[in-house]
Amino acid sequence: MKRNQFITLLAFLLMTVCASAQERAVIQGYCKDENGKPIENVSVYVHDSLLISVTDEQGRFTYSLAKAGLKLRFAHMVFEPTYYTIKEKDINGKNLTIKMKTKSHELLEAVVTANAPQIAFDNPVMSVIDYTLRDDGLYLIVYRRRNSALLHLSFDMDTLHELPISSRYKYLNKDAFGDIYAINDYQASLVGFMEIENGKKMMMNFYHSMSRKSFYDKFAAIVAASDSIFITGRYFMYNKEMSYYSNMLGSDEEPRELHRIVDEEALDDIWLLLHTGGFGHNYWANDPIYNPIYACDNKFYIFAYTDHETIILDAVGNEIERYPLTFHEYRKWNGKMVPDRRWKQKMMLDAARKEFYTFFVTDGIYTLKRIDLKTGTVTSVMDLSGYPFAQKMRIHNGVLYFIYPTGVNRRKALYQVRIE
Repeated sequence: MKRNQFITLLAFLLMTVCASAQERAVIQGYCKDENGKPIENVSVYVHDSLLISVTDEQGRFTYSLAKAGLKLRFAHMVFEPTYYTIKEKDINGKNLTIKMKTKSHELLEAVVTANAPQIAFDNPVMSVIDYTLRDDGLYLIVYRRRNSALLHLSFDMDTLHELPISSRYKYLNKDAFGDIYAINDYQASLVGFMEIENGKKMMMNFYHSMSRKSFYDKFAAIVAASDSIFITGRYFMYNKEMSYYSNMLGSDEEPRELHRIVDEEALDDIWLLLHTGGFGHNYWANDPIYNPIYACDNKFYIFAYTDHETIILDAVGNEIERYPLTFHEYRKWNGKMVPDRRWKQKMMLDAARKEFYTFFVTDGIYTLKRIDLKTGTVTSVMDLSGYPFAQKMRIHNGVLYFIYPTGVNRRKALYQVRIE
């Protein structure tokens, strides 16, 4: 009886909140660049100085106290400041789009100081489209006037191999087995080499191609691999449950469940909403729980943030150790642990040093932090407030790489900065 009364009361409160939300003057919009791509971490101000929102990964921002006539300022390190005056039609709408222009300036390239970004690879007639890292160096897709090329560079930035390719290729993907594919809108092509007897790579080429759909159907679910097994992942129950499965290489055996993670509290909230006329499946499907897995040194590391622990497995999926994982939450005044909203659900692995990194964001400013596996805590290693980096950050052997627009003919170059 008490349970029914409790549910009835919650349903009444939900309907009251929903009715109140409909009366509020809310605007929702998106920040995009000249090419229509969403811009993350744009700071949105009202009255030119009061921070009201920071855009998410989709470039989305919201403001719940909007009034027609208010002037908004949009600020980002890479883009020119943009101003917009709210109109009546924007209130309670979701189609507002703010276009931002890239700043027309360059980083100082002639001066190289400790912990300052510098160009790793730059060519006055090439623009870097995408890149990836592997133990044998860097792989870049570059656009050069009317054609493109795939480059293989050493970590000293010497060009080891170059392959002319179609300008349709826009992306590079390194799968869980370490193979690199160049991808366009139609197909994925495996990058390979001819080798001589001493193992020296002589010529780079595409040695196998498949449709883009077949590539993602085949590899999208594979999240990590060792010399013995590969691991696949799957979500359940409105993306609030997930399981990792062990698959033996070269075997027809059925996959074995390695680990299941369940967000019980979120599932209870969903059950309550679904049974009281609240939001439905579509609302929750875009908010999956974040519990990534990495393969490093022939071991697997499951960062089970939902369960507050890091689980380490050997090459065949047997558990070795467990450690606490707490840095993504903080303790409130009442003693309850709650998520730290400054933490971005993003991680990077420096495979060369076997180190894991993550980000915290305050007012759109990134702080790079190193994860201590045994304690589950983090240590700040770099304040990125002075680095107007753009996209695709990766770490190798203590060096952070990223792509940044140079401001010259809309070119983009590969930059690097040592993080210690």
